[in-house]
Amino acid sequence: MRIPNVWTRDIVKTTKNGPKTYTYWMATWREGGKTRNVHLGSCAKMGAEEALQKARKMKAEALGISPSE
Repeated sequence: MRIPNVWTRDIVKTTKNGPKTYTYWMATWREGGKTRNVHLGSCAKMGAEEALQKARKMKAEALGISPSE
């Protein structure tokens, strides 16, 4: 199994005090000829290694294989 591509995405939300930027971990992999983008969680609550492990687990479940393959 190939390692999923893990990246960050900035989302700007408008609050009563003005715009605020939030950063989230995202992962990308191919499923049946299509690209799947998955939201993993907030960068403030999760580090890069934890995001990669979560992406590997989610990809394995989506493809129906064990994570160690």
